[in-house]
Amino acid sequence: MHSAIILMATVVVGAAVIGALYFGRAILIPVALAVLLSFALAPMAVRLKRWGLSRIPAVLLVVLVAFAGIAAFGVLVGSQLVQLADNLPQYQNNIAAKIRSFQDAAPQGGVLDHATTMLRELGAELHPTVEDRPAGEPVTVRVEEPPTTTLEVLQSIGLPLLAPVGTAGIVIVLVVFMLIEREDLRDRLIGLFGGDLQQTIQAMNDVAQRVSRFLLMQLLVNATYGIPIGLGLWLIGVPNALLWGVLATVLRFVPYVGPFVAALFPIALAVAVDPGWSMLFWTLGLILTVELISNSVLEPWLYGASTGVSTVAILVAAVFWTALWGPVGLLLSTPLTVCLAVVARYVPHLRFLDVMLGSQPVLSPSERLYQRMLAGDAHEGEDMSAAILETQPLATFYDEVGLPALRLAEADRSRERLFGESRALVTEGFVTLVADLADHEGPDVEEADSSARMEPIIWVGKPVACIAGRTGLDRAAACMLAQLLERRGIGSQVLPADAISPEGIANIDLKDVELVCLSYLNRSAVAQARQACRRLRRKAPDIKIMVGLWNGQLDEAKTDDPAAGLMADLVACSLTSALTRIEALATTPLSCPTMAAPAAADEDVRLAALNETGLLDTPPEERFDRITRKLAKAFDVPICLVSLVDEHRQFWKSSTGLPPDLASARQAAREMSICSHVVAANEVIVVEDVLRDKRFANNPWLKERGIRFYAGAPLRTDNGSAIGSLCLIDTVPRSISTRDKAVLQLVADEVMVEVRRGSAPDLAEAPKSPETLVLPMQATVGP
Repeated sequence: MHSAIILMATVVVGAAVIGALYFGRAILIPVALAVLLSFALAPMAVRLKRWGLSRIPAVLLVVLVAFAGIAAFGVLVGSQLVQLADNLPQYQNNIAAKIRSFQDAAPQGGVLDHATTMLRELGAELHPTVEDRPAGEPVTVRVEEPPTTTLEVLQSIGLPLLAPVGTAGIVIVLVVFMLIEREDLRDRLIGLFGGDLQQTIQAMNDVAQRVSRFLLMQLLVNATYGIPIGLGLWLIGVPNALLWGVLATVLRFVPYVGPFVAALFPIALAVAVDPGWSMLFWTLGLILTVELISNSVLEPWLYGASTGVSTVAILVAAVFWTALWGPVGLLLSTPLTVCLAVVARYVPHLRFLDVMLGSQPVLSPSERLYQRMLAGDAHEGEDMSAAILETQPLATFYDEVGLPALRLAEADRSRERLFGESRALVTEGFVTLVADLADHEGPDVEEADSSARMEPIIWVGKPVACIAGRTGLDRAAACMLAQLLERRGIGSQVLPADAISPEGIANIDLKDVELVCLSYLNRSAVAQARQACRRLRRKAPDIKIMVGLWNGQLDEAKTDDPAAGLMADLVACSLTSALTRIEALATTPLSCPTMAAPAAADEDVRLAALNETGLLDTPPEERFDRITRKLAKAFDVPICLVSLVDEHRQFWKSSTGLPPDLASARQAAREMSICSHVVAANEVIVVEDVLRDKRFANNPWLKERGIRFYAGAPLRTDNGSAIGSLCLIDTVPRSISTRDKAVLQLVADEVMVEVRRGSAPDLAEAPKSPETLVLPMQATVGP
């Protein structure tokens, strides 16, 4: 009942306001014109006052210049119109010739001929001549009045002009006094509205700035439209080009109708002036081109958000004010609507007008995205997301739009407003959206930063398991995190909520998983998260657990160790925070010292055998270089070495793919090499990831060179001593099969055969393994 009374009162007040605007237009129109002109002229008056001119002379000068310009414009238009009227009889023949050409072009006289004949016949029926009248029918007699006197002519011309001239005079006086008493009028308005002084002043300043900026920008846009039109028409040869350029500038102040009216006159004149049709086509092309450039380039660039009113609101306002005040209302429609929209923004009872008229979106991006998912329109949601992602990174989009939209869905689910097919539709929509954004390429600031990080990712495979906490919406949030991790080079997998249920926890596969991230959107998910962490601790005591509470309740910065109460290692409240923490874990090197290789059990015998080969400090030889080249190609690695290890160093008898400085030096310290471990163990050693091996994780020489993978086989003499290694090196983690290890050792043995006999083996003819040497290594490349 109360709401109905409020609605009725609102309707009554609105009707009363509209009635007052209509019946009081004789008073309100001059006031509105004066206010509009004062907004336009106030900045110039203020500028003159700052230059040292007092207020009254500054105002009078500005008003004088403004209305002198208006008068000059009137004189210019009048003179051009007189000139046009004098020339119109010259164009009569061209118009008649073109009409005849239309008639001749159409069969049987054409449409115009038929229409003319029909109208003539109808006129004869309606107004028969004396000869056509039946006998005895009375004849109409016309009584002519005597010629009008000079006084009557002056009255007929002057009386209609009194109203516009009087209105103009009132407007001028009002503008002068409004500019002179500007501060006093502002103070009175502030006192009239009362309430919050700061808010009232802000509203008035906002109105003044928006209207002044709108008028200035419209003047610039109109000038950039009218000047090219005038010059173009002059070059084409249309008479009175100056008049049409000025009219094009002025008439564009009238929304929507003005540009069409301004274009109609030069087009009609082009038809009348030119005996042919070329001038018409050039005129049409000029107007369309300038209109296109103005609408597509200049108006968006100059206007920007100067009005703050939506396009639909401007259209409706044009119709409304035109119906109330006629042509003047059409001219004033946009400034008046701007004022109304700004006032509505600061007056709570008029906030509905701000929603209806304002250009700002009514719904936030997250609300719009959720609305698209509720409507089952995932494609439109993807288009909206793509538009937002043009200006922000994907992680920021997920934090500021994606997760809030999921929170809205979760809130509706908790209140049992989202269930059944609608819930499944929304869930699938979000999952589909995340999948569609997998290939998004945009201004990803975070990704650019991650590509420039100093520490490499040491986790390989799929080390992060993102698990939904309870619902499909939690799974959608887990998909967002997993996608961001993949873009950072950290492998991840998404598991449903059943994986951590009491029944599913026994079957979950956490092999090679370094971190489990539990994803929750519900505000009361702490208890469920604690139970899930307890189950995971029993399943895998050493695994790290992160709980993602995406509900926006917890503030990580203001909460002391929020993970402690959850039995988790980490807690994150945003995807960006989760990314930072996971990346820190994934790039943390092992905290262990570099381990030098022990001396071989037969070190003296081994060194003696090495010296007997005579290969130390000898130049490269093609017979060995051919082996390393073919082996690097077969195993698809960038570096392959024949390395000889003496008492203090490793010497590279052959190398493929080494950096220029190492290729030139051909040696390195023994204590920093992995080859020395191969010699000490006298067996094949494979290091799939150097940074995850305690012996080499902090080896400064290996880290400086970016070495991540190593596989080496010992070079054994006849008595079984290892004098060096044949090794493969890569800058990314990878794995190697048992078969490939055997192949590597086989080729190392063949290298030693070559050392003993002094002739190069052909890898394609190596005994017992001709096919294996050209097979690529069964390797898995890590991040």
